[in-house]
Amino acid sequence: MIYLPYFRGRQFDLQALRAVAQQHILPSNLIPIIEPVRDIKALPQTVAAFVEHDQPLVLVTNPTVSDYALTQQKLHDWQPWRDNPNLILGHVLGPTTTPEALKPLAGHRTLLIARQYDELVAAQAAGWLTLPTYLLVPPEARIRQLIHRPTVSLFDHAWFPAKEQTYANLVDGFFSDDWQRVTETNNQGFSDYTIGGGRYSEHGYPARAVTLHLTYFAGNQLRIHRFVSDDRNDFKHPKEKFFQAVAKLAAWLPAQPMATQTPAARQLAAYYDQHHFPGLGVVKRLSLEHHLQVMAAFLRQNYPV
Repeated sequence: MIYLPYFRGRQFDLQALRAVAQQHILPSNLIPIIEPVRDIKALPQTVAAFVEHDQPLVLVTNPTVSDYALTQQKLHDWQPWRDNPNLILGHVLGPTTTPEALKPLAGHRTLLIARQYDELVAAQAAGWLTLPTYLLVPPEARIRQLIHRPTVSLFDHAWFPAKEQTYANLVDGFFSDDWQRVTETNNQGFSDYTIGGGRYSEHGYPARAVTLHLTYFAGNQLRIHRFVSDDRNDFKHPKEKFFQAVAKLAAWLPAQPMATQTPAARQLAAYYDQHHFPGLGVVKRLSLEHHLQVMAAFLRQNYPV
């Protein structure tokens, strides 16, 4: 049973991943995927942190979002770690996928990523689907009928409220129980875009409310709780809105099981007592750290390797 959380390589994503790598808490069956989007120092720093702490990581070699793939001369390259056994090379199937494009993956542990059914049909006809260590596919019944090898299904569980709504319309809800379907479908594991969701934007989305997102387990079900600021009238005053939201988190967290009271969640709650606004980027980083800490503990307890 493996869990491959999928991250676009934004600054706060990479900071969260680097932090948990340095904490050395991730079991070997929790393998993050990074699809680079920016030529930034945090990318090689994150790869180095995983390699140095002997933890596996997937790096997508042909990213398809943002302009990273178009940057010819990288200032902050991850290539020095390319041959490290902890680094798994990922490739996204697409129009430019050819036998020549796949040759650089030879001799490595690999992840092949398919986002469309038609791409899988073409790849199977070309004989490429037996090559990768892991095959990441959409969770579709017709794909299970097509592919006769273990796969990893990629889900997008993030919910974004409609324009006239906010997260206050659904402060607590179901998030995932993907691991329960793995054995039923003969899969290798499961994957998702964590709490950030699969859609990508260069500049993010403005919001009238400040919302803190924390995943937590209730039995064998992963749920998500959202702490939403009361002020949702305009796009101003993020600091004041943060304190409204974090006050709710600080009141909620002490009543939760210790598995939910992760170091990242406690750090978020501490900002209320300290009356300190760390910035929304730090809030996002800690929310992602919390999710990884929760999932790491769940896998260690239920699916040890």
